[in-house]
Amino acid sequence: MIRFRTFLAEASSLDNEELGHLSHVKDIPHEDPSKTKESIELLKGFHQHKLGKGNKVTGQLKVDGGASVVIGHDDEGTFVSDKHRHQRGIVARTAEEVDQGFGKHPQYAEQLKNVLDHAHKFVKPGHTIQGDLMFTEHDKSKSVTPNRITYGVQHGAKIGLAAHTEITNGVAHAITPDAIERHKDVFIPQSEYKPNPSSYRPEDQKAAEQHISAAEKLIADHTTEHLTPDHVKHFTSYVGRSSKEGKPPTVEGYRKFLSETGAKEAKKLKTVEGQKKKIASFQQLSDHASSNAEHFQRTIDIRHHLGAASEAMLKDVHHPDMTTKIDNKFSPGEGIVLLKKNQIGVNRPVAKLVPETVSHAIRNNPRFA
Repeated sequence: MIRFRTFLAEASSLDNEELGHLSHVKDIPHEDPSKTKESIELLKGFHQHKLGKGNKVTGQLKVDGGASVVIGHDDEGTFVSDKHRHQRGIVARTAEEVDQGFGKHPQYAEQLKNVLDHAHKFVKPGHTIQGDLMFTEHDKSKSVTPNRITYGVQHGAKIGLAAHTEITNGVAHAITPDAIERHKDVFIPQSEYKPNPSSYRPEDQKAAEQHISAAEKLIADHTTEHLTPDHVKHFTSYVGRSSKEGKPPTVEGYRKFLSETGAKEAKKLKTVEGQKKKIASFQQLSDHASSNAEHFQRTIDIRHHLGAASEAMLKDVHHPDMTTKIDNKFSPGEGIVLLKKNQIGVNRPVAKLVPETVSHAIRNNPRFA
């Protein structure tokens, strides 16, 4: 699981063709205000896909996996890496090279070596895939908890990998059918979301449509000028904290957050003058939020409706080859990654839909307390 600060630093995959952080659809209007209308179109498109009426927006099943790995098979053989080093052209083809490039993190290095041992069995020549490690041959249990969700897996495999993306010429996209070879030693859960219109209950369809319509009406009269770069940064942080605490965001809550953040930032400065300036700058942000309270409230309301529509669409989503639990109780999975074709017709991951209860549990993972 990535830390929230790391999330803020990573590129959004709405525009960046290298797979970065995937935004929740409901968070797009405040994370990237210029893409507010696109959040509506993504939900509309996936709603139609669930009804069996379109493929402009499709989905794949999201897995709450562990360590992220990149596995490739080129003319020189197979290799492994992580997504950041791979983007810089750094790969490892032998155990020795794994130690050289990743030895600062011994546990991860051992996992990479384990994956490298089996890479030739499932990645076909000419392809590079990215996924999240679920288990290695050292994990004997049929229930695996790579991060927060526990997956019940019936397998005789030596490693488990939630393969979710293929990388071609630096572009992250949906895995093509000829990229992976199925092998008994490697468990790869089904990633393609196959809609079943008969399981999409009429009441959930209605709820999704009503909330999409409500968000659309709010957006029609909406301005994003109140979301200056500073406010995008701080409001995103505030919403993330609210979600972790299980509290709905409010304008007053945001102003309180700005005041607290300003005080914390001021304490880091040595001079009284610097501290006063820092507090004053955050007071200006708070005053802006107060004078634009109506617009910030509209942003919050849009997020509420996008979130409610997402919840309705996720109620019938589950993994066909795994059970999912959180804290020993059956739970929904981690939801859906939305895919949309780019200008050259390649399906790219652009955003995600995650059940609120699952998102809350992941944010409050006791392993990262």
